[in-house]
Amino acid sequence: MSTHQAFRRQPVPQQMAQQLQAVTLPAPTRGLIESENYTYMAPGAALVMDNWFPTMRGAQLRGGCIRWCTLPEPMVTSAFEYASGNIQKMFAATATNLYDVTFNGAPTLIQSGQSSGNYCASQLATMAGDYLLAVNDAGDYPLRYDGTNWVVLDPTLPTPPVPLITGPPGTTVENGKNLTYVWKYANRWFFIEGGSMNAYYLDIDSIGGELQLIPLSGAANKGGKLLFGATWTIDAGDGLDDKCCFVTDQGEVLIFSGTNPSDAANWRQEGRYQVPQPMGMNAHVLLGGDLLIATVDGVCPLSAAISKDAGQLQLAMLTMTIRRTWRDQVLAKSNLPWTMERWDEYGAMFVTWPGGPVGSRMCVVVNTATGAWCRFVGWDATCFIRMRGDMFFGTQDGYIMQADRTGYDDGVPYVCTLVGGWEMFQSPSETCVWHQARASFQAGIAEPFIPQITACTDYVVSVTTPPNPGKDPGVEDLWDQGLWDEALWDQPSKGAPGVRNTGWVSVGLTGFSHAPVLQVQVAQAAKPNVEFISLAATFERLGVNV
Repeated sequence: MSTHQAFRRQPVPQQMAQQLQAVTLPAPTRGLIESENYTYMAPGAALVMDNWFPTMRGAQLRGGCIRWCTLPEPMVTSAFEYASGNIQKMFAATATNLYDVTFNGAPTLIQSGQSSGNYCASQLATMAGDYLLAVNDAGDYPLRYDGTNWVVLDPTLPTPPVPLITGPPGTTVENGKNLTYVWKYANRWFFIEGGSMNAYYLDIDSIGGELQLIPLSGAANKGGKLLFGATWTIDAGDGLDDKCCFVTDQGEVLIFSGTNPSDAANWRQEGRYQVPQPMGMNAHVLLGGDLLIATVDGVCPLSAAISKDAGQLQLAMLTMTIRRTWRDQVLAKSNLPWTMERWDEYGAMFVTWPGGPVGSRMCVVVNTATGAWCRFVGWDATCFIRMRGDMFFGTQDGYIMQADRTGYDDGVPYVCTLVGGWEMFQSPSETCVWHQARASFQAGIAEPFIPQITACTDYVVSVTTPPNPGKDPGVEDLWDQGLWDEALWDQPSKGAPGVRNTGWVSVGLTGFSHAPVLQVQVAQAAKPNVEFISLAATFERLGVNV
């Protein structure tokens, strides 16, 4: 054999050569999916989606959170906001005290010695100004705010505020106490009397005066008590088609139309419908012209409850794809009231899963455009609140945190874990070897993230130790990120992020089903700007093993 021939590459025999094939898996734009058969999961699903937010074209890393202020007591029970012109305020409550938490720093005490910290607030615009009324579920005297001063509507004070709220003589609301919920409908404030099926209302554009009774015990069939009320609109705005809804703790929804309950010709009951038991008096939100209620079985649109019976209602729940996880959280964390909040600037709706020890603290988030769900693990959210387009949340430790800021959770790195849907590589009955994978991202060149690609097989979800975070380059000299007196404000815009990929990495797992695992540990001064696009894979079929 010649020297030249000895160095030539010889072909591998056909029966020994690898029969590699390639496939591209899209990012899980459909979010968490627990409702599909594992063998035939459609593309775009995720089995685990922690700290990845599903977008229309991929999945992006969430930002961290920073401490806004610290309350003197633990457990932030509820929060609400006030907005009138340039005046925007935030308020948060613990078990006995209510605080102004508008400014980054020490909170300001507004009211102490309250019987409960679970508040509901409603704002009403009148000719005299914009007023906020806050009541709690213990029925303490209502608190009213005019944009400058708070007053307690207590007639026993040496100098009672004017106007007070009074009720019919001999009732529990005679002096304005025992009002446990307030909302605005048809330019009136409506109220619920605690522990009863009675509702009340004030005159149009009135911030005080004598309450008028709406007895509703005969309108409900299952008893219980009124829990909350809301305005349900068909056209997503205030109009003649608005309905006034009264919801009981048993899940009965009483719907009325009209604008004047004292006029029989202008007030009538439209119907009575059933939803599962609500998770709290603030566990509802208006979205897209519909009233969404967080219940023990999931997030229920009111529009579905009026057209479907209890059996069909399960399929209409917005949380149908995460029903198993939702029910687990209900069983574990039903001792605290749940809340819901829209964050339109983020394109999402947030639902608290309050309570739990360290390691199980999280909230659930849905993309309001696509309906895709994910979990934000590490956010110990007991309530949410918005101000000037930013989102804040209270915690069990008494902190008010600002969401989606920096790449740390209150100074601590966090891990983003994504487990895609089960992949059969177009061969449901065959054993396959997943040889290599390559992930593609849309991210800036300076983003320090280090993705780790692994996999799990045969319907057993297992996640390895996450990778180390990348080297932090610090805060970029960009608006809303750079530090004052340090950043160079004449820096050009960083432009659209480019596409980066990991290159081919070895997976080397054999099984009849595979699920990709993508992990990133975030620890950086700037909020991450990374969006996962797709995952390419090379695999080989080994045939049917019997």
